[in-house]
Amino acid sequence: MLNHFIAPPFLRRWFNPLLWVLVLIGLNMRPLLTSIGPLLPTLRQATGLSFGGAALLTTLPVLMMGLMALAGGAINRLFSERTSVVLSLLAIGLGAAWRELAPGSAQLMLSAVLGGLGIGVIQAVMPGIIKHHFLKQMALVAGLWSAALMGGGGLGAAITPWLTSIGHDWHSALAWWAAPALVALIAWWPVSRGLARLTPSGTARGPSLWLSRRAWLLGAYFGLINGGYTSLIAWLPPYYMQLGWQPQASGSLLALMTFGQVVGALLLPALARSMDRRPLLLLALVMQLAGFIGLIYQPQTLPWLWVLLSGLGLGGAFPLCLVLALDHIPHPAAAGRLVAFMQGIGFLLAGMTPYISGLLRDYSGGFVLDWQIHALLVVVLIAITWRFHPHSYRRAFAE
Repeated sequence: MLNHFIAPPFLRRWFNPLLWVLVLIGLNMRPLLTSIGPLLPTLRQATGLSFGGAALLTTLPVLMMGLMALAGGAINRLFSERTSVVLSLLAIGLGAAWRELAPGSAQLMLSAVLGGLGIGVIQAVMPGIIKHHFLKQMALVAGLWSAALMGGGGLGAAITPWLTSIGHDWHSALAWWAAPALVALIAWWPVSRGLARLTPSGTARGPSLWLSRRAWLLGAYFGLINGGYTSLIAWLPPYYMQLGWQPQASGSLLALMTFGQVVGALLLPALARSMDRRPLLLLALVMQLAGFIGLIYQPQTLPWLWVLLSGLGLGGAFPLCLVLALDHIPHPAAAGRLVAFMQGIGFLLAGMTPYISGLLRDYSGGFVLDWQIHALLVVVLIAITWRFHPHSYRRAFAE
């Protein structure tokens, strides 16, 4: 008689195929953004784009993330989560492949919009999926999802300039990022078969978010934090190239920052021992502040430390913001709707920052003014953080 091995709960939790397919999908959420910065001088020379125009290649996808997050309720009513992810991965892959076929400036902008649409839809539906399927490990899984996002960003920053160094044209190097989207689509298709569909957001009981001051505050908070991220992925490599660094070396700095983000996204949520997220959020913000101050005053002294601190802080803050919003409402679909609203408002704000940074670069001739503004905004975020006491959650949506 055969003895059947029954895996202990911790093995079943971490060897869940759905969990690792979510990681694979997450790896596709940022290369569209981070692959641009290391190639910016070559790209600008080939297309004639100004710094402000080149910033649109980061701004447009992030704005699409915001718009798709706000449209999450309508998307959920039209499509299941499974179908939404399938169509979104197709959009990301086609957006990347388009850059090989049509490398002109207008086509690059359209590819950014298409890829951003796919990223935005996935980011809108994923928090509800995580809360529904991983309720008891929500903070850890949100951290793992965020780490995958940021790890994909690091791969985009490191691999894209390497592809050009071995002979690929800049637009071919950008188009290579269609491949991991196809792999994620192939993996998602069988694993997602039979997944229970969440209650559509429009039918889930929950507060009116457009009239909620707390929902708007969460959106502004999330947006200001991610504004620092979008500015850094757009302009950190050009900043160091302006200081005399080579493209691959400056891309490596961005990859190091995203390595810090991965560590922060995994470590800080794992340290959570209570429903009060403020201590860890404050720690993340202090690390961001230290990183920006280093970039302003001592960019050539220990640059690896400044980008690592920035990455740790940004990486830790992202999943903590998601969990902070999910904590406010117990119903998974309604909580997912709040996260979608927060991401919608937040990404619309964050999407404007690379463009504004590019205009500031055209105006001032450098990037220090932008880092100074972000450092000041981090101080504002530290002050806002104190308002998120757990006792305020239910009261905030009883307005």
